[in-house]
Amino acid sequence: MQLMALRVGLNAAALAAPRTGIGNYIAHLHAALAASGDVELHAFLAGRWHEGVVDVPPQMSRAPAAHRLRGLARPLLPLLRRLRRARQQRAFARGAARRALDVYHEPNYVPFEVDVPTVITVHDLSWLRHPETHPPDRVRWLMHAMPGAIERAAAIIVDSEFTRGELQAAFPESALRVRTVHLGVDRSFHPRETKDTAVALERLGLAHGEYVLTVGTLEPRKNVEHVLDAYARLPARLRHRYALAVAGAPGWRARRLTRQLRALARSGRVRFLAAVAQDDLPSLYAGAAAFVFPSLYEGFGLPPLEAMASGTPVLVSQRAALPEVVGDAAVMLDPEQAHITAQRIEALLDDPASAAALRERGLRRAAQFSWASCARNTIAVYRVALQAAGR
Repeated sequence: MQLMALRVGLNAAALAAPRTGIGNYIAHLHAALAASGDVELHAFLAGRWHEGVVDVPPQMSRAPAAHRLRGLARPLLPLLRRLRRARQQRAFARGAARRALDVYHEPNYVPFEVDVPTVITVHDLSWLRHPETHPPDRVRWLMHAMPGAIERAAAIIVDSEFTRGELQAAFPESALRVRTVHLGVDRSFHPRETKDTAVALERLGLAHGEYVLTVGTLEPRKNVEHVLDAYARLPARLRHRYALAVAGAPGWRARRLTRQLRALARSGRVRFLAAVAQDDLPSLYAGAAAFVFPSLYEGFGLPPLEAMASGTPVLVSQRAALPEVVGDAAVMLDPEQAHITAQRIEALLDDPASAAALRERGLRRAAQFSWASCARNTIAVYRVALQAAGR
């Protein structure tokens, strides 16, 4: 018997901000859900409801509310955010009622309050385990809002078994409602020859196979300084042959690191790329000699998988969910021991046979993750939520 398509409401607000991890999750899941044929998708974005796949105008993604409000006195920001949230709550509830939704999916932790079975995605507990890596107002907001969000959710999605364990330890009452749904890798990430990456890499000032890459928002948790330290410890012959490319939009507490990256870029082999256009990322990954990801804490960690799918050898932190995600297909790093990271980068760059073997393992590992599978498993959670709500 074929199941009826579910009317699903998805809060896509993170698409209106510069695209980071949660924004990418929403964009890819949104498209995969719409393509599945199993849901009738309704997306809430910029205070309005949209039917089907949402095409985000570029000007919207360049002007998030937080940036527009930056010039105001900081004490006013919490009040303005509360007023904005209340306005969105009213618009969301009215639209959800008119659409007679079967399920509401909040992909960014804290849901609006509606009389519809609600599924939330909790990507990680970094705000609880490592509050020093987030702005204090974000930590206060999540500390205040998450207990109620957990209580209201008919089902809870997490990105990894690691996060599942963290959530169940912090919120024992959630244990029976948590489901792990791994993220996917977009098909645009695949191995490319030099001729295929030439246009994008020329635009970025790089040459295929002649740089070590790190990608991530410039914020404390991503630990970019570790890569800079490790790269500086490489022998001069390798620094002369391989540049270090750093790609990532500025995040919280990024001012000092941004200044440091700009100074290094002026003085030599470091290429500070800042935020890279989505269309250029596949070539950037595929052209790298190695990819380094020394994050201190991840609930999943999509960049290492994207690098693996692109045929690039990966070195990754041995913390949090990252070992679960990469399996045996990456070189593990201690994100607090830059001298050891330097040794492992050197060993990989000097050993083409080991790099080729790691490349093949990475391709096999990345092939196990797809957004179509993520969508199927997410829809299964929607149906669990409906059953839990007795609908």
